[in-house]
Amino acid sequence: MSHTPLTRRRFISSAAAGAGAIVFAPQSFALGLANAKPAPLFRGGRFADGVISGDPTPSGVTLWTRLDGVEGPGRVELEIATDKLFKKTVQRTQIATSDKVGHTVKARVGKLKAYEEYYYRFSTKTGDSRVGRFRTALPAGSNQPVSFAFFSCQDYTHGYYNAHEVLAKGDYDFVVCLGDYIYAESYHSVTGTKTAVRDDKIGKAGPNKSIVREALTLQDYRDKYRLYRSDKALQDVHAKFPMVMLWDDHEVQDNYAGKEPNGGLDAAKRYSAKRKKDATQAFFESMPAFAGAKGDRLYRSLTFGSSVELIVMDQRRYRADQPCGDAVAPACADWDQPRDFLGRQQMDWVKTRLSSSKAAWKILANEVSVMPTKVLGDSFFTFDSWQGYPREREELLTHIRDKAIKDVVFVTGDIHTFITGDVRTDMGKGDPVALEFVGGSITSQSLGETDIDAGGGTVIKGNDASPNTPTGIIDALRTVNPWVDQADFDHHGFGEVKADASGLRCELVRLETIKKKSTKVLASDQYTYDVKRGQASIKGVHGPPAKPA
Repeated sequence: MSHTPLTRRRFISSAAAGAGAIVFAPQSFALGLANAKPAPLFRGGRFADGVISGDPTPSGVTLWTRLDGVEGPGRVELEIATDKLFKKTVQRTQIATSDKVGHTVKARVGKLKAYEEYYYRFSTKTGDSRVGRFRTALPAGSNQPVSFAFFSCQDYTHGYYNAHEVLAKGDYDFVVCLGDYIYAESYHSVTGTKTAVRDDKIGKAGPNKSIVREALTLQDYRDKYRLYRSDKALQDVHAKFPMVMLWDDHEVQDNYAGKEPNGGLDAAKRYSAKRKKDATQAFFESMPAFAGAKGDRLYRSLTFGSSVELIVMDQRRYRADQPCGDAVAPACADWDQPRDFLGRQQMDWVKTRLSSSKAAWKILANEVSVMPTKVLGDSFFTFDSWQGYPREREELLTHIRDKAIKDVVFVTGDIHTFITGDVRTDMGKGDPVALEFVGGSITSQSLGETDIDAGGGTVIKGNDASPNTPTGIIDALRTVNPWVDQADFDHHGFGEVKADASGLRCELVRLETIKKKSTKVLASDQYTYDVKRGQASIKGVHGPPAKPA
């Protein structure tokens, strides 16, 4: 797009536009660049990462970009309008940045109109970013339907972002990233493991033989975000929809426990406080969220009219080490003990939000599965998810039951598998109190693409090139997980939800392949659920019915 010079006409229209939206850019103050002699508008550079909007409210949104190919401090112009041609500008302002934050540019915009479509772009003296679009949230009391998508786990190397290409063609009020947006580790390579479609050469090799390379420094983690956002399909999703983001483990390191000084990891894993700090800094630089005394608290709530309250949880920062060596094994002696997962402050907050919510649907943005995942010999399939923290799990679910909180839905990532079912108390033996929809992965290796430890010395063989898990295995695992209705171990994709005051529809969108570029999707009739208000169970909708107690 050609850049319009900052003529006198444009300067006057900019001054007039200032009466509209309000832009707050706290990083300008943090960098010491918001002063009487501001740094000049940059000349040159490229907006190589595209643009991102995030955390929409009825009156606000966060906007983000990064300028590549410049040095030192300077400023970037942000322009917001109600039309694609930017003839109806509501704000134009300049935002400071520098190499201290990797030349990222970020601002919180307020005083916008509810459920209004806006367009935005960033610019230097010599060029513009692509144009982004967002829609603010519905106002309080609105009964309009709410539509959103959710995704997780987008290992850059393992497959093409076909799911994002499909997602970008949809129409959503917002998109939720449930974590593992980047992978600090690359597990696949084109010529080495031969399980990759493209390489990630960031970081260094080390003692962990299952890892090709891994990010260790601040620059490594910054480069990860640049690499992932070099993908056009991902950029298109960001340019079209606001994102509500959270992290899981791979933004720092696989299976780390945020509360532990050593991350709960063996020394050979090369975890360190500095590595965590660098990874966290790169995350906040690269996402539409703010770090700071309170701003780096990722758990939060967003409300969309009367239909949806989205309750976002952080299940990494406050957790203690996983029990039982995080193995595929039966529960060990210290499994059912007090152990932080959400932590007391966050747990109390989540319970309060659930109790006080007036929304028809309470949607819990959930990093790791809350339904137990069991295999043979009464073994748990590792202890990294809610099943490793049974006391907190039971506290949350009995709160939902005892307070008679209806219409609670968990949308979940992490496990690289599509799973649907009932969330029950007492580790699956008790009452159904909520529903769970696990949305597969964008590209990260699925259960059908790898060998699975099924407990008791049994290994279920996978096939990375052509996964095809037998129906009998799905049925056998459903037998030991009787709360599960439907499961697909082989495919990749995302989930989409449409909710209003009368019901909720969830469709799990599954791609035929990620090993070549294709937008072909599979039939969704067995992975679409129409849920009525007050419905606490989906067991038997597509899978075997629940057995009598």
